[in-house]
Amino acid sequence: MFKAIREVRESPFFDVMYEEEGPGGTGKDPTPIFELMAEEGFPLSERLKEAYFPYRYMALHWHAADPDVPLVGEFNVMNIDSSSEVNLLVHDFAWEKSDEKLLSELSILDDISRGGGGQLATMRFLPGVSSPEIWFLDRFHTFVQLDLDYRDYLDNLFITKGVTGWQYLFADVPLGAREYASTLESLRIMLRVFPELFPEYDYAPLAARLEARL
Repeated sequence: MFKAIREVRESPFFDVMYEEEGPGGTGKDPTPIFELMAEEGFPLSERLKEAYFPYRYMALHWHAADPDVPLVGEFNVMNIDSSSEVNLLVHDFAWEKSDEKLLSELSILDDISRGGGGQLATMRFLPGVSSPEIWFLDRFHTFVQLDLDYRDYLDNLFITKGVTGWQYLFADVPLGAREYASTLESLRIMLRVFPELFPEYDYAPLAARLEARL
């Protein structure tokens, strides 16, 4: 997460509007945390343990420095231990046809609301399961499971820098539909610009995912 934030902060392409690190710090051994989670019925896989970062959360909100480039991004992502403790407010997303039992099982992973989009990435911790499901919620129209685990989520956050709507690349949604027009525009700008700004990352898989959803 530190690297992703630094890359945005140091690039003239971005203007950072907000940045914050939650409580915590480097040097802490997370082993007791993983042991406690396992005792509580949530034994994390080694893959997810390796994605642990030592702050309760890390947040960033940015927009393109050029006012003619309609691109913004944000994240307020929690470490996996903290996420397991922050439950979703069910009534905020309990639509007529939503599954309130499922909603009650979700905890917050990434609060994407500073820019007014009303979006959340959440995790569903199930007893005995070593990798929680990832669900993306939008107060306006989306309630969908993502084809990602916690580590995948962070990895793609590094690559996309939190561009608004990047999660839809891992959801079963028709991005060519009118309701996703602004998201589609953002994703296309990202895939055009970011490969030049960040050549060390491979954007081809994300481009392929976008095409598959049009």
